[in-house]
Amino acid sequence: MNASPGLRTALRFGDRLRLDDRLHTVVELSGTTVRLVDEAGTASLVLLTHLLAADGFEFVGHGEGPPRMPPFALMDVVPEQEAARAAAWERHVTEVEFGKPVGSTADAAQRPEYDPAARTLQEREAAKAAELSALGWKVSAVTVRRMRKRYREQGL
Repeated sequence: MNASPGLRTALRFGDRLRLDDRLHTVVELSGTTVRLVDEAGTASLVLLTHLLAADGFEFVGHGEGPPRMPPFALMDVVPEQEAARAAAWERHVTEVEFGKPVGSTADAAQRPEYDPAARTLQEREAAKAAELSALGWKVSAVTVRRMRKRYREQGL
């Protein structure tokens, strides 16, 4: 892996890399399989051993904000209402996690209550629970934390 000295060499969710002259984001790691999404939103599955041995592979760095994860085949078979609910949760948990919801542009304004540089994770979870409760959702900061954990482990 082409990496700077002292850089950790394990891939993780959200890492950015260059492969086949395109920038990709790691959106899932499962065993020895890595799911990548390029800048155009095209998803691909690559064996980790193939990825690391590929000519032109370069670790670019950790993602700045939430990785963009397109809905995969499973979302096409769940009821529309559940898919919409999952997409809504995705926007909320990524805002808590990264400061901006998934799909935000790089120049999108960040709301102060979700700024990771100014607020602790617990403060951001509490702010999201208060926001959702004001919208009529029955959630607590613990619910937001649980949904964040599920999203990190399972994706959308």
